[in-house]
Amino acid sequence: MIAGVGAGWQHHEFDTANVSRSRRGDRLEEVIAAMRAAWAPDPVRFDGEFYRIAPSEVNPKPVQANIPVLMAAMTPAAVERAGRIADGLLPIASSARELGDVVSAFHAAARAAGRDPKDLTVINQQPFPVQITRKPMGSNRPFLGGSPTEVAADLAAARKAGASQVYFAGGQGLGVGIGLDATDVDEWLGLLAEVMQAADDLDVLAD
Repeated sequence: MIAGVGAGWQHHEFDTANVSRSRRGDRLEEVIAAMRAAWAPDPVRFDGEFYRIAPSEVNPKPVQANIPVLMAAMTPAAVERAGRIADGLLPIASSARELGDVVSAFHAAARAAGRDPKDLTVINQQPFPVQITRKPMGSNRPFLGGSPTEVAADLAAARKAGASQVYFAGGQGLGVGIGLDATDVDEWLGLLAEVMQAADDLDVLAD
């Protein structure tokens, strides 16, 4: 299990939860500490500014000794927070250069907190909206978009920038977020297989 978290930004989210957007970064930091307390041995107790857990038994406990917490972040404050307390970063970078800058700031914050960046994960999310197409899109294409060969080149750049992984969502023809030039699951998987083969040809994929 991996826990992906983020502070949120749409006012609708905060209105629905009846929570102020004020100090949402501080709230996120504290709720992560509270979750980690709940995953730890009983009795669980947590006393924070925003959240409190009276001495309790919280079960079932995770099978994993440690659940990695990956934090969605792009702003300087959020990236710094992730470097201090998270096990990984989930940026949405729109270029390899932007990704490299974010990863550098993330690693710098980790080192400042006495942590080793080698122990941390960076999973870049494919920017919205992005198309993976059968034909090349050319020089004006978005980062991580285009033909399998073009996407593979961006994957190589993302790896050089410090990404451990890149996350691709589903296809537009399948009724979900990011567009692939496909109309059904088999065609979608086949197009992604072409991306993987092109990336493997560039020796991008991890061993």
